[in-house]
Amino acid sequence: MFKNVDAKLLAIEGISLLMTAIVVVVVMYPIWTQFPEYKFNWTNIIYIAAFLTFARYTFLLRYTLIAQAQNVKIAFILLTLIIILGLITQIQDFNVWIDAGDPERLMPLVPQSKRDGLLSYIKSEFFFFAVGAIVASVFLSGRLMMSVWRTRNKEGV
Repeated sequence: MFKNVDAKLLAIEGISLLMTAIVVVVVMYPIWTQFPEYKFNWTNIIYIAAFLTFARYTFLLRYTLIAQAQNVKIAFILLTLIIILGLITQIQDFNVWIDAGDPERLMPLVPQSKRDGLLSYIKSEFFFFAVGAIVASVFLSGRLMMSVWRTRNKEGV
């Protein structure tokens, strides 16, 4: 499945995963410290990781482990619709949670001055990474189709 896997590709993947983990911690740290009962921790982490990974794979596909794995690329293209629907469903759940006023009820220990700023931060970063992940998954799907076409026609990755 993964042909010609060398140490450079594994090192690039490892460094990329480490950088993604660092970005997740930096973005989520204010939420974790101020609002430990945050309902969308895992959803938010998935959005951040998906956005960064899909964007990286879109622009740096040649330097990834799936560059020559045609079956993996085709499987991702077919799964893109399911992935996008799942991501959109989580956005709707987040909107319902915000509109119902749940954050205000769950943050009684946070002072009102910090509460407004924290809620603004949560909304901004959630929607940024959510929309980014959806757009990046669409672009990655197109990039993978182009890669499959090029590989089958011996034009490269």
